[in-house]
Amino acid sequence: MLGVCAALYVLNGFLIGWVPAYEVLRGETSPAAVRPQWCAWPLSLIGWAAMPAIIGAAAGYVITEQIHAHHARDLDDVLGELRRLAEPPPPSSGSGE
Repeated sequence: MLGVCAALYVLNGFLIGWVPAYEVLRGETSPAAVRPQWCAWPLSLIGWAAMPAIIGAAAGYVITEQIHAHHARDLDDVLGELRRLAEPPPPSSGSGE
């Protein structure tokens, strides 16, 4: 999908110019305002629909990897540590004076 986006951007860059292609991709300029329009409309649709999906997928992947990295300990290990911490301390054997 990213290859299709790049190919459309390069095609539009050569046909309508790099700045207008970038503006159409971002939605700043209507594809009806550039010539030729036949290549600008698909670029506009990609910018409107696919680019947010690609960015969202990349962000989701990074967040998922970070969550998995922080779940490195077994649940049994964590529960065992919590049980040890919850036990009352042993009575002291000092005379207290």
